[in-house]
Amino acid sequence: MFDDLRYRWELRKYLKQYRATSRAFEDMPEDDLENTTDEPRYKWTMGRELQWQDFAISVFRSKYLVEQAYQYHVPVPQDEDSWEQGARSDEKYLTPAAAQKLRADIRAEQKADWDYWATRITLALALVGSILGVFNFFRK
Repeated sequence: MFDDLRYRWELRKYLKQYRATSRAFEDMPEDDLENTTDEPRYKWTMGRELQWQDFAISVFRSKYLVEQAYQYHVPVPQDEDSWEQGARSDEKYLTPAAAQKLRADIRAEQKADWDYWATRITLALALVGSILGVFNFFRK
C-alpha cells in the first residue's frame, strides 16, 4: 500500500515538472532558423528537454510495473516489440500497448488475490458471529 502511495507521489512530481516545461515550451516563440548567428535555439532545446522528461516518466512507470509484476507473479513481456530504447540512454521502457497489457494482467491477479482473501475473511467472520450467537443463546 505504501509503495503505491510513494509511486503516485513521485509520479505526481514528475508530471508536475513535465506540465510546467510543456507550458513554457508552448509559450516560447519559434526559433529563427534563417538567421545563422550564434544565437542558441531555445525552443529546440526545450523540446529536447520535454523528450527527456517523457523518457524519464516512461522508464519510471515501466520499473514500477515490472516490480508489481514480479510481486504478483505475472510474466513480464520479453519480446523486442514490447520494449523501446531511449535515444540517449541504454535504459529500456515498455511500449504503451505492452504496459497496458501488463497493467491489466496485474489488476486481474490483484482481483484474484482479493477474492481469495475476501471469501476466507467472510467465512471467518461468519463463524465468529455464529459462535457468539450460540454462546449468547445458552447464556440466558
